[in-house]
Amino acid sequence: MKRGLKAVLALSAALALLGIGAPADATTAVLLSREELVRQSATIARVIVGRSYTAESDDGKSIVTRTELTITQPLKGGAADKGGSKMIVLEQMGGTYNGKTQRLLGDAKLSPGEDAVVFLRSGDKGRWHLTALALSAYHVDKKGMARRILDGLHLVRRTGAALVPIEAPIEEVEPIESLMTDVVRIAGGK
Repeated sequence: MKRGLKAVLALSAALALLGIGAPADATTAVLLSREELVRQSATIARVIVGRSYTAESDDGKSIVTRTELTITQPLKGGAADKGGSKMIVLEQMGGTYNGKTQRLLGDAKLSPGEDAVVFLRSGDKGRWHLTALALSAYHVDKKGMARRILDGLHLVRRTGAALVPIEAPIEEVEPIESLMTDVVRIAGGK
């Protein structure tokens, strides 16, 4: 079982034990500040989304969607800094394969041809995973404005040792250049 799925399941179990239930149509996630998201991500890059395909996970226990991402502007570490190939593969839980469908609510939805900034952690076999579901993808529109879409996420905040439910923040639209400059600054770049 992948670390990301284990983390989501562990968080859900902890919340159930604490008596904090998420709506049936949402996944619970800890709200991360931009600083926390940058710190927890091995690679951050502006990408163009390529083709997607579904398959069984390597262990055969779930369905995954693999999406080709072409890095157009590296912002932090890992695959973003390496010369060579600028194409990486993002693996996300869910999809339809052999007549069966699985979904992970609250995960980012990326479309072929889309311009996006993604926050990634490395996975097995050279694949990559979003650091924190939909919190990890900024969608860039034709006017160069970036925003996240947090549909399907029930957010909590750490307060000491407790996890406290919070309202989803109003996601502000911001210029892509401002977002990228801020990410590079936080990552310790120029």
